[in-house]
Amino acid sequence: MSFARACNQRFCSLFLLVFLIGTLSPAPTRAEEISDPLEPLNRGIFWFNDTLDVYVFEPVAEGYDYVVPDPLQRGFSNFFSNLKYPAYLVSDLVQFKFEQAGNHTLRFLINSTAGVVGFFDIAEEYGFEPHYEDFGTALGYHGVPSGPYIVLPFLGPSNLRDGTGRLVDAFLSPTVYLSSFGVSDDAALFIPIGLYALDSINTRAELLEAIKSGKEASLDFYLFARSAYTQKRESLIHDGIPQKDPFEDEVEDEFEDEFEDDVDEEVEDEEALNEESD
Repeated sequence: MSFARACNQRFCSLFLLVFLIGTLSPAPTRAEEISDPLEPLNRGIFWFNDTLDVYVFEPVAEGYDYVVPDPLQRGFSNFFSNLKYPAYLVSDLVQFKFEQAGNHTLRFLINSTAGVVGFFDIAEEYGFEPHYEDFGTALGYHGVPSGPYIVLPFLGPSNLRDGTGRLVDAFLSPTVYLSSFGVSDDAALFIPIGLYALDSINTRAELLEAIKSGKEASLDFYLFARSAYTQKRESLIHDGIPQKDPFEDEVEDEFEDEFEDDVDEEVEDEEALNEESD
């Protein structure tokens, strides 16, 4: 089977999935609580990840942060963000955010050329602001529940919905198709691994102070990380707009109506007493 035919079949399947998801309409539901039925197992994996981080990744990130200047670190962040354009675009289209899809496309074109393959964020200087998206946020936008919270070995916090989204995002990564552009099989294998390692170290270096502060401020870092992850994902799904529980709104409305009725009755009773005294 030719590469073009294989890609055509894959993208047809992907856009069929996009269409099916697009037909969903989010219904108002009670705000989800964090479902963590696998907490004992999750805590074990979390301990493994944290131990590995303390003894391996954190020291490497500290050395990296010491050696690599901040402008270079920002450049790497910009480069990897630019590389995720296909995932951004598909997520935009699934959510019918066509204006944002145009914004992401212009950012990719400008930064890939004038920004030296995305190393410099020139597009932001022209008013095209960055906006993070992934397939997990697209599913959440259409009301797909998060499912149980899970901690993945090496990868960290996730849930069933976002884990599924990760698989789609991985399929959309340009590095998956290097062998189709004349790159040798060995290079096609090691280049993505090298890029992923650099991205992970660069990201860990950016989070050095945040993670340190989180550990110092929390009595249970597992619960802290779980809550922080869930809140962050909810914020991304709703574009940073705080969401209200519709059921809470109904209760508040009923309470306000009852309170107003009680006040009206008290006013009427007081007026009646005044009239009698007159």
